[in-house]
Amino acid sequence: MKKIIAKTDLGTKETFKKWNGKFLDESAYTEVVTVTENTAVLKPVATLEGDIPLAYIITDAYPNNRVRDVLMSIEDSSTMRANCSGPIDKKEMEDKGLIEGRDYKLRTLNSYHIRTSKGGWGMIAYSNEINSVMIGYKRGRFTGAIDSSGWTKDNPEKFEILKDLALYNERAFEKANAEIYKRQKAFSESFIKPEHRIGIFTTLSANRYHVGQTKQMSAHVDSGDTDAGLTTMCLFREGNFSGGHLVFPQFGVAIDAPDNSVIIADSNCVHGVSPISGNGQRFTCVAYTDRRLSSIGVFGKGEKLIGKYAKKESGSLEDFL
Repeated sequence: MKKIIAKTDLGTKETFKKWNGKFLDESAYTEVVTVTENTAVLKPVATLEGDIPLAYIITDAYPNNRVRDVLMSIEDSSTMRANCSGPIDKKEMEDKGLIEGRDYKLRTLNSYHIRTSKGGWGMIAYSNEINSVMIGYKRGRFTGAIDSSGWTKDNPEKFEILKDLALYNERAFEKANAEIYKRQKAFSESFIKPEHRIGIFTTLSANRYHVGQTKQMSAHVDSGDTDAGLTTMCLFREGNFSGGHLVFPQFGVAIDAPDNSVIIADSNCVHGVSPISGNGQRFTCVAYTDRRLSSIGVFGKGEKLIGKYAKKESGSLEDFL
């Protein structure tokens, strides 16, 4: 496997402060790694245990087009991914007829609350719209229960095909770093119920990049990912385009991955996608293990319902006794 060592390290806190939530431009990286063979991109430090990986790229990862075809058919979008969708643009909001202070108020630089018909502010915070959809399993923000996502319930046949994604991403993961793969596999099998997993992964995030709508993804750190593991992402290209690199600004690295590849990377490092240009499209699907779905073992958190949903589960004192 080809090895490339990143040349710089700007620091975790410094990078987060400078880039988190912002769109990445060419100043975010000094080196583009154009991948043509299996490649390991290493952090510019090492430990007694050896090199520390930033990312691996495994080429020719999928033997057929089943997963590719499903990903290319997904046109769903989301306004619930504030950490990935970039800052709210006041001018763009005005073009939609929304005036700050009158129709909406910012919750963060990347999210906002809408004024309700009663004059107050809604509870849900919205973000810019991006072509992204959650697939697989999640823990309800307001209920505490673990359940399959709405897309998963609405598209059972497509979800069945996407289960192959876990198989091929796992193979790429094991090929890239068998030791880390074994640790993550052990975590998943020890603390996450089989009915809440797709192989070792709990959740998929399908994304489409094109000039027409989602041309980039702002810098962020993936919430919920395991501290010791890595996140996987398959990548497919259609047509001709430039840009669309996976960028790690802390290390000044942008990865230009080929069609039909799998990237296995440290998603606890700030990362994002640089702007795409041209007529082509970039399709990716992130497959990750969300530690928040742990419900068994020492790391497990039960599915005890919270808030108003808990009342439906509560019984009488007699039942308790």
